Amino acid sequence: MRFLLPFLFIPAGVPAQTSVLFIGNSYIYSNDLPNMLRQVALSLEAEVTVASSAPGGYQLAQHATYAPTLTAIASQPWDFVVLQEQSQLGALPFEVTDTEIGAIQLVAAIEANNECTYPVFYMTWGRENGDALNCPGFPYMCTYAGMQQGLYDNYLALATDNDGFAAPVGEAWKSVREDHPTMDLYVDDGSHPTLAGTYLAACVLYCTLFNETCVGATYRGGLDLTTATILQTVASSTVLGATATWNMDVPNGTDAYFTGSSSNGPADITYYHTGQGTHLWTCSNGQTNTQANATFTFTDAGTYTFTHTYDDPCGNNDTATWTLDIASVGLEERSMRVFRVVGTGNGELLIDAEAGGRITLYDAQGRLIMERRLKSAQERIPVRSGAYMWTIRMNDGRITSGKCQVP
Repeated sequence: MRFLLPFLFIPAGVPAQTSVLFIGNSYIYSNDLPNMLRQVALSLEAEVTVASSAPGGYQLAQHATYAPTLTAIASQPWDFVVLQEQSQLGALPFEVTDTEIGAIQLVAAIEANNECTYPVFYMTWGRENGDALNCPGFPYMCTYAGMQQGLYDNYLALATDNDGFAAPVGEAWKSVREDHPTMDLYVDDGSHPTLAGTYLAACVLYCTLFNETCVGATYRGGLDLTTATILQTVASSTVLGATATWNMDVPNGTDAYFTGSSSNGPADITYYHTGQGTHLWTCSNGQTNTQANATFTFTDAGTYTFTHTYDDPCGNNDTATWTLDIASVGLEERSMRVFRVVGTGNGELLIDAEAGGRITLYDAQGRLIMERRLKSAQERIPVRSGAYMWTIRMNDGRITSGKCQVP
């Protein structure tokens, strides 16, 4: 196991530092990628502290229950947490791996520790001659190009679904292979990075985290000036030429989505939000509330419009608006439909609800497995076999809960 402790020394007069936690395996500890990023940043006058949890061959799903990783996540309010899947699994379909559920669980732990932390998905590279082990079952894995496309698709999906960045190391790697074929990025095993490969990864990560070029970094990681300049240039153009593609335009922090319930018959409705920022709840009948949890009381039937404006600690702002019909016999939500969550035979949950809601999933021991926004009326989410408890919450206050079994 490789576990790097943070660099905690902060000299007087140095600007605020950026903290980065790396979670992954040998692609992180080969040539000490965290320290190389720190040195690149330092040569560009940016202070970075780093730490990592990177046992050899570890998968995201293993990290999600690995005590040293969870301890590292909880050790401080990180600015960024870099997540790297095992090199082969990252290119395989989500349906046959635990990559997606592992990422969801880790992001949930990261956000629970600090809602302002950005998850960054470290897109790795295809093996030099493809992946012979997975080639028979997945023919696209037989070649570098096919494996690289699998990594590209999966890492973009992970970043998009988890409101994180994608650090496109693999795409920069592809550009170097195409435009500078004599530059060797692989060691003899055709998988792990040479010093140049790690330096390229460090440059891509710098550009992704700081959203600025790394051209001109005086730290070269032991490489000659020509090679270092090529890698800096490729990294910068790959990242900064397509920031929206890498999901870098997505703000961090918790949004205005919330949970809700009614109590005391039709008279009271209470809405809940977990954010530690500032809240403003309003109702069209004049009631307002600035607490994280807001209760509204009604004496008359009618149609009421609510808003929740949330300013998170990260400097972001979001507003949710919804309408409820308050009937004389209680709450009568518009467009009422039955939500259901069922386990399928292929290790998935089939969720039939409404786009915009949030599903929270717990295992049989009551441990939080995931919480995510539903992007469509019907979704499939990969999970391990077992019993689960679920809750779906809509913006208009509807809550449906149940249990299900995944074979």
